[in-house]
Amino acid sequence: MSYNSSIPQAASKRVISQKQIKANFTAIYNAFAKNHLKLGPPDTQGKHNILILRPQGADPATTANQTAIYNKLVATIPNLFYRPNNNQTPIQMTYPSINVSSALSQQYSFVAGPFVVYGGLISNPMDGDVINLAITGPATTLRTVLLCSRNFSGVSNLPGGNLLIGWAIPTNIAGTSFTIRFEVHPGQTRDVQYLAIGN
Repeated sequence: MSYNSSIPQAASKRVISQKQIKANFTAIYNAFAKNHLKLGPPDTQGKHNILILRPQGADPATTANQTAIYNKLVATIPNLFYRPNNNQTPIQMTYPSINVSSALSQQYSFVAGPFVVYGGLISNPMDGDVINLAITGPATTLRTVLLCSRNFSGVSNLPGGNLLIGWAIPTNIAGTSFTIRFEVHPGQTRDVQYLAIGN
């Protein structure tokens, strides 16, 4: 039998309602045990095993003495949010991190709080190419960008026999984009790996 909130009625006879009352207690016990330690010993009962949060349609309101942790959909993907007291701006705690293969051109993950960590491999860019990370990731403001050249081909030595140092630097860091700059040598190609942090 399922839970029945109308049992017992004031005029219900015990012999008639007893079966449903027992079914109600069983239903409550089973429902409580899904995410908590089962009812029983007072030192453990009621403690959470896991926390499953249903998605909210809107950010919950908080007062001066309240904060909220909740699940909200971002582009149909559930993510964890934290809302400070007094209805301050919610902070997205998680992002739908994608495959972490170093060969991908764009990927991102999160640092708890407002920070997003981006990374990727850009195959054979041109000097002056603009990289916009908002294409697949959340729209944030970049704070720092690090670049590393790899997979050189073509010219490997400068005139005079000096080994070419494969540097690349980010410039024009603004919003979700940056510009790749490096010294151009005829016939040379390279890949550039990047790591960027935004909030």
